[in-house]
Amino acid sequence: MAMRENVVLFLALWIITAALVSPSVEIFLTIALIGILITLEIGEFYLPRDVKSSLKLSAYLLLLTFAFIVARKVYEVIK
Repeated sequence: MAMRENVVLFLALWIITAALVSPSVEIFLTIALIGILITLEIGEFYLPRDVKSSLKLSAYLLLLTFAFIVARKVYEVIK
């Protein structure tokens, strides 16, 4: 199995495991973000450019979602 396939398999298993163990959507999205960032860091040399760009777009969207979740939690604490 090629390293590229191993990296994609890792991400798929990470997302499936996160979906099974996460008690809420917020925690799932945070764990998915961590998995995508790990995949981007490890697979930087093995993934083609188009796959890396789509993973980066996913990471940016999840970072935006993470910032929204954190802001909402901070607002709940302040309120």
